[in-house]
Amino acid sequence: MKLIDRYSLRCLAVPLFWCLVTFTMLYVVYDLFDNLPDFIEGQTRWSEVVKYYFFLIPSALIYIVPISLLLAILYSLSGLTRHNELTAMRASGVSIYRLMIPYLAVGLAGSLVVLVVNETLAPWSAYWCHQFVRSQRHRGKINVHIAYNLAFKYERSERIWQIDQFDTRTFDMRNVQVLQQRTDGTDDYKIWARRAEWLDRRWWFTDVKIQHYDRQSRPLGPPESHPWLEMSEFDETPKQFLNEVRDPEFLSARDLRNFIRTHRKLSAETVNRILVDLHHRLAVPWTCLAVTLMGVAFGVHGGRRGALPAIGLCLGLFFSYYFLVNTFLALGKKGALAPWLAAWGPNMIYLILGLGLLRRIR
Repeated sequence: MKLIDRYSLRCLAVPLFWCLVTFTMLYVVYDLFDNLPDFIEGQTRWSEVVKYYFFLIPSALIYIVPISLLLAILYSLSGLTRHNELTAMRASGVSIYRLMIPYLAVGLAGSLVVLVVNETLAPWSAYWCHQFVRSQRHRGKINVHIAYNLAFKYERSERIWQIDQFDTRTFDMRNVQVLQQRTDGTDDYKIWARRAEWLDRRWWFTDVKIQHYDRQSRPLGPPESHPWLEMSEFDETPKQFLNEVRDPEFLSARDLRNFIRTHRKLSAETVNRILVDLHHRLAVPWTCLAVTLMGVAFGVHGGRRGALPAIGLCLGLFFSYYFLVNTFLALGKKGALAPWLAAWGPNMIYLILGLGLLRRIR
């Protein structure tokens, strides 16, 4: 790494750190004002509140990292321009495109970090926070971790599940019915179980009755009774049932793709809405790279025209980006835009805008 790259990164690191800290604190304070009445009414312990905000941060990175990058780059480049350091670098023969490589590298790294977090930690932590707030809001009234009357059709194996109660934490099921069908649509057998548990990566049924059927779906004799059964032939996993319970905002792109594969007979309209959400989860992390391009372009001119006009314009572009995102998503879910275009369109527009601004730098 060249000395000029290390210097540029050092000038960027400090404001980026403080921007991340500041916007994280602002996000926490904003959320605290929203949920504080529920915490007080539910007599939530402070240790639980701290844990809640620790888990809230991963899902907030898609908002915190881009705005922090934008302002940190503007501050860093405006300072270099104001003190004529950027002019001296360019006078020594270093092009502006070479100077912006460290900033683009940081923007790319930010996009990759947000992408990984958005696909791994964020869906789970966001769902945990959602359930935590619900539990404080309804403390002592309902168990928010129990899903009632859950129906699930596993089309790959022609099985239909009816579950009275499903615990999203332990994966225990109460009062389970499983109908196994043949490929021609006739009933093969039906299982009733008082309880189902996920142990050793397989399902175990307790207090079981099994009724077999002939090719005309007529009962074959009386039902069989068993105190317990190991259902090793059932390859459904708890995560597939969780995907039935959670809203799309709490699912990763991989979960959404698996949901479509599991439910092969979904309507075209439903598949289109899910595909929009899937592409959106993959596209939104690349906001970091888009705002980096805009930040570099406006930051170079910040020292000449003043930092405040550049910051004001970039903030306007930043918030208009999210307005554009919501507009494109709404159009995509209505079928007016292709799912990939609804999700990636705003990024494409702002990347092109950033590249166009960079070409105008002299």
